[in-house]
Amino acid sequence: MDFSDYLRFTRLFYGLTQRDFAEKLGFKQSTISDVENKRKNASDRLRAAIARQYPKTPEFERFLYEIKGASK
Repeated sequence: MDFSDYLRFTRLFYGLTQRDFAEKLGFKQSTISDVENKRKNASDRLRAAIARQYPKTPEFERFLYEIKGASK
């Protein structure tokens, strides 16, 4: 899983639209879209904002595990 997938799954786990997710992180919706769709790489600032605002939890880890299992 690359970071664009991680970003999308984080957003989906929390039930947020790209717009809401971007607002909470202090970025434009277009930036989130560009990263999710692999048109841009995530900046260090975006990566830090996600780690700070949405830290990994056991529930999120379980969600990622289930997503990975479903894609096999």
